[in-house]
Amino acid sequence: MKLALRSFLFLGLAVSRSLLADEEVSEKDFKAALVSTDSTLRHNTWKRLNAEKDGQYKQIVQILRGLPWYDREGAIFALTKAATEETLKMMVRDLKENKDPSVRQGMAAALAKMNDEKFYVHLYDALKDKDPTVRRMVVHDLRVHKKKEAVEALITNFQKEEDPVVQSFYVDSLNELTQAYQGPNPSSWFTWWEGAKADKEYELGKTDEVAKRKAEELGNKLKKRTTVSVSGGVSLETEEIGGNKVSGVPILVIPEYGFSKEIMKPFLAKLSKTNKIFFIDLPRINSFKDLKVVSDAKIPYYPIDSLVQAFEDLRKETNQERFAIMACGMNSWIAMRYANLYPKSVSHLVFICPISSNKAYGDATMRMRNKGEKERDVELEHFALTRTFDTKSGQNTHDKHHEDKKLPKPDGEAAAIDRREWSLFFRDVRDGLIGMLYPRKDHPMGSVAIPEFRCFAEPPKAKIPTIVIAGKHSILSSIEDCSAIAKHYGGQFYTYANSSCMPFAEESELFNKHMAFLLREKVRSKPKAKVKAGAEEKPGKEASGDDKPAEASAKAGSRAREK
Repeated sequence: MKLALRSFLFLGLAVSRSLLADEEVSEKDFKAALVSTDSTLRHNTWKRLNAEKDGQYKQIVQILRGLPWYDREGAIFALTKAATEETLKMMVRDLKENKDPSVRQGMAAALAKMNDEKFYVHLYDALKDKDPTVRRMVVHDLRVHKKKEAVEALITNFQKEEDPVVQSFYVDSLNELTQAYQGPNPSSWFTWWEGAKADKEYELGKTDEVAKRKAEELGNKLKKRTTVSVSGGVSLETEEIGGNKVSGVPILVIPEYGFSKEIMKPFLAKLSKTNKIFFIDLPRINSFKDLKVVSDAKIPYYPIDSLVQAFEDLRKETNQERFAIMACGMNSWIAMRYANLYPKSVSHLVFICPISSNKAYGDATMRMRNKGEKERDVELEHFALTRTFDTKSGQNTHDKHHEDKKLPKPDGEAAAIDRREWSLFFRDVRDGLIGMLYPRKDHPMGSVAIPEFRCFAEPPKAKIPTIVIAGKHSILSSIEDCSAIAKHYGGQFYTYANSSCMPFAEESELFNKHMAFLLREKVRSKPKAKVKAGAEEKPGKEASGDDKPAEASAKAGSRAREK
């Protein structure tokens, strides 16, 4: 018998010495790596490329143009070793003139990592690049250059920036460089900077605790809160932003299970101008007491009811009449449960790539396993194996696979599986954003079993305005299942045509427009909105067949990670 499980183990990454050797990459090595399914081997091969060789410089550009983000990081590392004037001129030329934004992204990252002042004038110019993904990369990387010239360039270009994600990265970089916390308004930064740079005693990054507290009150800086829930039996840690003058309904934001709130923050900054936002990292399993367990390994069930009781205590403590809840993936179950237990406390439900049941989770597992086998994508196939476990022994299917086949686990396999899972959340796996968020994405919960859940077996107890968003390219959820969830709640359903599981990141401008319009506090009725260009609206569709969990579909799974 198998049951839903999510397990997050952080192990040491061991890499073969031969892959880290300094010997140059031969044409044979390059071709072999290019067709390899081993992302670690590819990455470490690209790191050894010599950008000073014309042929290998072209190979690096080829990698930046067409391969996934982790491959690109290996190629960027190779570029940072460039030293001759000729090669550096080629890099600057590609930063400015290459037609492919993925190449310009890579060149910006490499030149910034060198942290050589002679390149910063070119990076400042790149803040005007026509592609927002390039501008976003430059804004992010300029925080390394802790000089007033970088602040000047950022604030000047911030005044003209229109992309909401790039605007958010401007705020993050300026906060890190200056500790001034002037918020999302570019003119506020301009006014502050005119005074600061004229002050002969001003020190870049000087901390002013009074100014920080004021910034929290104004909603320009995240404010941390710990809510001790007696009824829920756990402490709930949140960060909130939005100030006291916002008019929209407050929003409780729950990221995908096992992931950190950090993957949500950069993409909701525009929404914080109209709505107070509470970002949550779910309590780790060891925060709860007296948990029910399963298997000889005594794996605890995640206590969803205790958690939503803590949400209710947070609502009362913060004097909010009602929350809108924005939940991602499997954690949509938590939002559904809260709405059923406390329907009067919920103003809206926003589900992003939700799944309706353990069965739907198991169906996704089978999709990934079949796709991995068919395309010989070993890392995807093995990720699918980590999602199931034996309820008697507690052993996950991936470990059992290695044991049964007498296959030793390759060095770095768990880290490769972890990266492969993260890549599934994005349609364009080349995007440097994936690597930028990767070090911040995890919130390990401990090994837990997910309680049996069936959305369609629990009729809504109140007519709550509901929005369901599905990424067209998601394999972790399905259009049909998301559509059926929308119909179950009598809500609106949107398919984002250019996204996987992170539509708030990949189509952030459209997402923020939808949210600002739909999350207005009104009389409870079905919200009406037309889908703007870039998204596809599809009608709700009844789930087909019996929604009861099926043994063959493996009721979901376990997960092992390595960093």
